[in-house]
Amino acid sequence: MARELADTLNQLLNQQPRQRRKLLAAGLFAALAAAAAGFLLDALPGSASLRIAGNDVVSNRQFLSRMLQEEAARHGLSLRILPAMSTEQALERLNRGEIDLALVPAGANGRYPNVTQLAAMPPELAHLLTRPGIDQLADLRGRQIDLGPRGDQLSDNARGLLEFAGLRADRDYLESNLSQEALMSLPADRLPDAIVTASYLPSMLADFLIRQRGYHLIALPFPDTPSSRLDWAAPAEIPAYLYGAAPAVPPQALRTAGMNLHLLAYGQLDAKAEYRLLETLYSPALAVRLNMKLDEALLTRPSGFPLARGAQLFLERNRPLLSRENFEKAKSLGGFLASLMSALLLARRWFRGEKVELS
Repeated sequence: MARELADTLNQLLNQQPRQRRKLLAAGLFAALAAAAAGFLLDALPGSASLRIAGNDVVSNRQFLSRMLQEEAARHGLSLRILPAMSTEQALERLNRGEIDLALVPAGANGRYPNVTQLAAMPPELAHLLTRPGIDQLADLRGRQIDLGPRGDQLSDNARGLLEFAGLRADRDYLESNLSQEALMSLPADRLPDAIVTASYLPSMLADFLIRQRGYHLIALPFPDTPSSRLDWAAPAEIPAYLYGAAPAVPPQALRTAGMNLHLLAYGQLDAKAEYRLLETLYSPALAVRLNMKLDEALLTRPSGFPLARGAQLFLERNRPLLSRENFEKAKSLGGFLASLMSALLLARRWFRGEKVELS
């Protein structure tokens, strides 16, 4: 079929007057040049601008976003951090394509068909901070416990952890929902009896409450084998003496829960931009700045959302160079280049006004 089309085209062109053949050949040259330029532009890295949902200014997620923003600039990516928004707001805007990225705790419910998973981050460790005199979970009955703003997945997860420990909201304790900024700005006598927060270690909020407001940490039990309703977390420990040695805070390692965190993306985001962002995320430079190595082996840890195209490309980058798939791609590319050269030679002869006979 291709040969017949080529013969027909050649006959039609050879029948044209010399001047018209030159014009047609020039048009063909221009079309081939445009195609080659498009191919090269598509292959070159270029630049991209991405928008990521913001968080509380004192949260580790905001800190992570800032570090990622600075390192991304080295990879030709402009990362704009938007004002703070709840998990629910971030997912809704991500689903509509109003933002490109969001750091979201695992466990989010709802249907968001345009949201994909770009990466899985290290778990954030839950901290249960209490006033002096509250030394065990039983002491929290009838008290006020802050779980963070409603609409944020952290609040839902904290509520689930307390329920697993036998404490139900509005039955065993009074729930409050303050932001981390609000908790750090309130005077000590207006703060709740206990606060649940989650962060990488050390937590800025926990450090402030311990040093400036007299709070201390107590254990938050979590099963070695979580049930399906707690599959967004895993058992973890807060090391002894993390927040002080005199007095020791905590005096011994405390059992707690590590809550999974994911970097989610808009489903129609450019795969090459996603790929370059992952190169930044897993770079040694970012690991040094965060003082924490991100393990790309955990990239596919389930979040309930499909894996982004850029993440798939990133995972495939270490495939053997001479794999069957790459061999077939090389064959296709070779065929394309050979066809392109033939078309250029043919166009050159037409441009010179020669009649072309195909053998």
